[in-house]
Amino acid sequence: MATSVQLSFADLGTAETAGPMEASPAHAAHATRDATSKRLADHAALAALEAALVEARDAADDRPPLVVLAACLGQLGSPPTPSVVSAASLRQARDDWLRRLETAHKSESALVAYRVAIDDLLDWCELQHRNVLDEQTIVDYLSAYEQRAHPAPATYYRRFLLIRRFLRWATRREGVPDPFLDLEPPPKPRQERDWLTPLEFRRLLDAAAHPQRNLPGLAERDRLALLALVTTGLRRSELCALEWRDLDLDGRRRSLLVRCGKGGKPRRQPVPAGLARELRNVRDARQPEATDPVFCGLAGRRLQETILADIIRRAATRAGIDKHVTAHTLRHTAATWLRQEMGDTRLAAEYLGHADISTISRYAHVERTELFEAAGRLERLANSSLGPKNPQPETETTGPGDPASSQTHSVATPAEKPRRRRVRGRRRRRR
Repeated sequence: MATSVQLSFADLGTAETAGPMEASPAHAAHATRDATSKRLADHAALAALEAALVEARDAADDRPPLVVLAACLGQLGSPPTPSVVSAASLRQARDDWLRRLETAHKSESALVAYRVAIDDLLDWCELQHRNVLDEQTIVDYLSAYEQRAHPAPATYYRRFLLIRRFLRWATRREGVPDPFLDLEPPPKPRQERDWLTPLEFRRLLDAAAHPQRNLPGLAERDRLALLALVTTGLRRSELCALEWRDLDLDGRRRSLLVRCGKGGKPRRQPVPAGLARELRNVRDARQPEATDPVFCGLAGRRLQETILADIIRRAATRAGIDKHVTAHTLRHTAATWLRQEMGDTRLAAEYLGHADISTISRYAHVERTELFEAAGRLERLANSSLGPKNPQPETETTGPGDPASSQTHSVATPAEKPRRRRVRGRRRRRR
């Protein structure tokens, strides 16, 4: 801003104190002088603001007049008038934000979640005549959302993060304060998901192989879909999006291509030999085009995700499984089985396509009997450090009521395992 405008504002202090300085005992005289000095200050302020606008327009400043005046007040050390962001401009910002997410190849479910959360916030603020960019408004909205929707802790946590991320971007773009700046997020909930034992999954497969409706190809499709989910760890959307051109079922390294995984990232997924053999049989019988879907509905079109969810739910009901079984449950099952069999969480994370290895901690669950075995191994390792006077290792038994409680076995320490392998090798050579 020009120097002349700053000087005009500086004269306000003089105008406020203008008038006779000598004291008068009459109260009316004091009031008159007070009113006069205030009027002088008001006229000086209006003149300074008018001069500021004139100079701004002469300098080709096309900002709105209130924005120009707010900048002038900020130069004087007065708090600038906060910018007003309308609900219409925030709805436009929402559309721009969603386009940015589409450019970043975010999943369709992520786009829907953002749109639902932002629209719910804006609709509530318009109905309550509240300013969206006020911290207290955000607090009141989240409280009303809890009372109205009764969301699960994970759902509430996600709603908080979605709104916070959008408003942080929108406020930076508009140059206004972020209402989430001093708001702490709720504690991140720990999600406990079900997974199936091998026996439970066998029951699930048997139930899928005997559907209530005896339609041609229905049982084979349902059973193959369940087997593919648990042996590849694919997500529901990834399985439904598979096309025959994505499958490489010949050779030793059979695999499938996930063209658009979570976050838009492709990956190459191994296919077990048994599953590859069954898929080859389907391909040879159907003779499909390269772009045809692998899993189809009854009408021959691509299998919908909702239909796949119904297939799993009906099979779980007929199998008498009390757990909440979904496609994601089978993904958790794949991760848990891999961790139990291989003992390598990094391998399980890579197999499921997780970018962050810490994510696998929510997928690879620990069975209760494994904890008893771990306690026995820790005890033997601790006793082995005491020297050769230790008694012979006790046989390890599982806890009462466990499925393997009737079995007893001795667990070798890490130092004993190589020696046992050498002994077994010599016995094989003698035979």
